Amino acid sequence: QQVLQSQLNQILQAEEQAAIIAQQAEEEKWAVKAAEYPVATQIWRYMKAQGWNDYVCAGIMGNIMAEVGGQTLNIRYTLSSGNYYGMCQWSRTYSKVWGTGLETQCDFLRDTIHYEFDTYGFKYQKGFNFNAFLNMTDAQQAALAFAKCYERCASGSYSVRQKNAINAYNYFVN
Repeated sequence: QQVLQSQLNQILQAEEQAAIIAQQAEEEKWAVKAAEYPVATQIWRYMKAQGWNDYVCAGIMGNIMAEVGGQTLNIRYTLSSGNYYGMCQWSRTYSKVWGTGLETQCDFLRDTIHYEFDTYGFKYQKGFNFNAFLNMTDAQQAALAFAKCYERCASGSYSVRQKNAINAYNYFVN
């Protein structure tokens, strides 16, 4: 019995070490991404912490790339263009977000996205809402849904946002 207990302890220690090594590899992966695109990586990790799947995160990121990234992951979240500001280029009417930092903008997105999708989901598809958005499994369709329901931008930019979403997905997931 003592031999079995000793073997069990060795197995548990090996599993513990494997978990630590896996965690270190995961953190190294994020450190490399953060070194290349610090803001995009912070936004991505914030969205993932909300429990949003990779397709939804890529769809949102594809839109952010179109708004303030120049179609890249080099996100300039303090960009202001006339009456619009931030990573989603919110209008001045959203005074809570005007001139704020990245974390406040991420919080604002988190706090407003449910309402926007439940209110404007019909612009994407009849009966579409935030829950349906969270369950999307296609980055391009998630980008289109976000463009129509949250950004409510001109239709001429839909394909660029969808292409950006694929690039974001490939960068952060693959």
